[in-house]
Amino acid sequence: MIDVSESKLVKYVMHHVGEHLVLNDEAFTQPEILLQAAFTQLAFHKIDWDQQYEFFHETDLGLNEVYTYISSIFDEEDSFLEQSKNIATHLNSSSGHPGIKNGELFIGLFENCIMTTGATKKALAIVKIEDKEIFLDVKNDEDKVTVNGIDGINVKKINNMAVIVDMGADEPPLVFIKTKKKEDVVYWQERFLKIKVADEYYYNTNLALTEVKKYILKEESFSNPEKLELLNKTLDYFRNEEEFHADEYIETVFDKADSTQKDVIVNTVKPYETVISESAIIKAEKSYKRKIKLDSNIEIQVNVHNIEQMNELIEIGYDETTNRKFYKIYFQEEV
Repeated sequence: MIDVSESKLVKYVMHHVGEHLVLNDEAFTQPEILLQAAFTQLAFHKIDWDQQYEFFHETDLGLNEVYTYISSIFDEEDSFLEQSKNIATHLNSSSGHPGIKNGELFIGLFENCIMTTGATKKALAIVKIEDKEIFLDVKNDEDKVTVNGIDGINVKKINNMAVIVDMGADEPPLVFIKTKKKEDVVYWQERFLKIKVADEYYYNTNLALTEVKKYILKEESFSNPEKLELLNKTLDYFRNEEEFHADEYIETVFDKADSTQKDVIVNTVKPYETVISESAIIKAEKSYKRKIKLDSNIEIQVNVHNIEQMNELIEIGYDETTNRKFYKIYFQEEV
């Protein structure tokens, strides 16, 4: 995890990539407070700090364009503008597909990004912005309110993003990314950045847990308590095993499922068989569903981790008089 709440934008530039490449001839420094906050949001919004990537090349890492350009910036900040133009030019040449839109390219150099170890690092943010929105600019001046429409950028909207953290001369930089949509992975991750997953165990464990959760929550044949039970049993399996094997997982967790359901799950998660990553489990525990939502706008928050205990405390039934379902919850006393 990296804390960017106290980071400082020291240099930034905007270029335009697309059918007509427009390169800015000036880099800016020390933005005013509101602009600093906006650019920080733009650079780091919803970046997954748990999933790390690294630059690679089939023969020589020095031939990876983005790696070479950002290394020059980290080594010599005065090269920022020149290398930002190289990054924009390379992105433009990597975007030769009719489905890739024109857009603005923000490149910013941040200082004081704090690692979990407490060390402070520099980070370079690269953000491709393809969509603009209409905003209302409301001003109250001398007891008169004026409203104007402004064509601008929503800094909280998901864009194609990359954050490269300088780890020093003896370590390769860390790379974190966010793509706007799945189709952008090919050109952004593979053609432009040319990066690969740094921790395959984390990557595969995270994907396995994510895909299983999607299946459980979407499967209409499971009741809400059954879904909670399956999610809890899934986490228990990953906590207790050293390696993830799809067939073994299915027999352990989905022992009551029919053969068709088992086949669907196996085919979904088989590619992600791996040594299990503890950090991926910790991340999944935060996102796995703990609520039962009812159409009566009532939510039941369930914080029970022991499966047997949950089955003892919650009962589902059907009232034939009112033709409605009901939950029966057992407890000793209110707290």
